[in-house]
Amino acid sequence: MKELDQIQKALIYFFKKNTNQEWITLREIANALWVNHPQTILNKLNQLVLKWYFAKDEKWYRLIREEINNKFNDVIQLPIYWFAQCGNQGKAVVNEYSQEKIPVTLAMVGTSSVNDCFFVRAKWNSMEPKIQDGDLVLIKQQSSYDENDYVFVVHNQLPKLKKIIKKDDKFYLESVNRFFDKLEVDKYDETEVVGVVKKVIKDM
Repeated sequence: MKELDQIQKALIYFFKKNTNQEWITLREIANALWVNHPQTILNKLNQLVLKWYFAKDEKWYRLIREEINNKFNDVIQLPIYWFAQCGNQGKAVVNEYSQEKIPVTLAMVGTSSVNDCFFVRAKWNSMEPKIQDGDLVLIKQQSSYDENDYVFVVHNQLPKLKKIIKKDDKFYLESVNRFFDKLEVDKYDETEVVGVVKKVIKDM
């Protein structure tokens, strides 16, 4: 990823210094930064969204990362493991599955603990609309999870993306799609939480 240009850096400093920009116009920002055209400001803001410095909602742009540090722009290769099924059935995890790698930046991953991260490619539709068939799902390896987390779990040798809930001292694997039933985890089942879902990437 290319280093930030001077206008992009100036926009980050401007938004960092001026914490309430909801009512400011593109022309006012352009004038403050000595930029000739408001369209240039708009283009640079959209570029910074793609670089994970800003988020854009229905109101305005919001600064989400202030540090201008080259290490966040370093490109790393993260592996894509297995095929995590988004249904109540799944493929067994076998060594013959090919392992791809995908280039990402530390800013995109959102953590410096890249050695603990990997991607899985989602299959089926039980986690829609949160996770759809074909999405790349970033997983951070850890056995602990919160009740609101989506997890990558291997249940009886089948990799799955689910939510784990506890009810009446029983554990269930829950889907987002309401047309899928909860799957009870029997005490004799082999169940391992591999990691927690950190990010879902569409259209890759």
